[in-house]
Amino acid sequence: MHIFRPYFLLLIVSFSSIFSVFARGNGELESTGETKRIVQAGSSAFLTENALYLFPEAVNQVVAMADGNQGRGFFAGDIDPGIIGKTVLPRTANTEAILALQPDIVVLKDFLKKRMGEPLERVGIKTIYLDLETPEAWMADLVALGELFDNSERAEELQKMFRTRIAAVEEPLKSLQESEKPRTLVLYRSVKDGVKAVNVPPLSWIQTRMVEMAGGEPVWVDADFGERWTTTGIEQIAAWDPDVILVAAYHMDAVDAVDELTQDSTWSSLRAVKSGNIHAFPADYHSWDQPDVRWLLGLQWMAATLHPELFPGLDMESEARIFFNEMFFIDDTAFNEYIKPRLTGLN
Repeated sequence: MHIFRPYFLLLIVSFSSIFSVFARGNGELESTGETKRIVQAGSSAFLTENALYLFPEAVNQVVAMADGNQGRGFFAGDIDPGIIGKTVLPRTANTEAILALQPDIVVLKDFLKKRMGEPLERVGIKTIYLDLETPEAWMADLVALGELFDNSERAEELQKMFRTRIAAVEEPLKSLQESEKPRTLVLYRSVKDGVKAVNVPPLSWIQTRMVEMAGGEPVWVDADFGERWTTTGIEQIAAWDPDVILVAAYHMDAVDAVDELTQDSTWSSLRAVKSGNIHAFPADYHSWDQPDVRWLLGLQWMAATLHPELFPGLDMESEARIFFNEMFFIDDTAFNEYIKPRLTGLN
């Protein structure tokens, strides 16, 4: 079974071509146009493949994708009713493995251009690179995906939904004074070879932008952490002594990570811990702090967490239901079966 089960893919065969028709949530049918063989490959797989599946044409045109499971399930595999007939690549798949799939187009995360994209381009394979790391990049990438799928109408619809969701966060915060912005720290709780650590994101990453957009002050703005998550210690965190700590985790439950940290005596003197303002980032298949499309939900949750008085009565489960229907055409029945059991961190 797959999340898209209410939206069966119908095949209409003509003398000249095969067109797929995707049943939308409002009951209308839309032609997906020309069929391409699209392959998504490489690391950060879930970011690019989830972006592809914002377009209904992906069901018919994506013939292979990398394994995007971060440990909580393979979202793209679950939403594609035809996944059983498609190739799921390891994220380390080489050029030969990709070429064997006879792609018309390969979609990669942009940092893979030199290592994976250029070898493909040299043998004549068209390659598209997605950034997805900032709100502005998302807007441009949606245009590129609209061109890929010959569906500029869906790209414009998605851009409108992005702007509406961002405005719903920023509008209540527009009169916020600098002194009213809580000093906020985003941490990633990692586990590697049994060793647990806390890490801080680079200034250029979406987690920093989310704090700023949600009406917070990132406490790490004066630090130079380069271009990757940087492990930090309790001494540095104590020096920052943030008002609020938001904890993400990708290979463990963030709620469990917060419980561990709050039970650690070395953390007990932190302002955020003493006041109960250390929170687990929500997640379903993926954590909502990443530059996956879920960052829109994460932004909304973060703003309500930092400024609950400005977002009274906000029900994030209800917001998530609307979000997954708008973005991925997932109805209430499928949400209850696939998304809701994976939801954590909403309370």
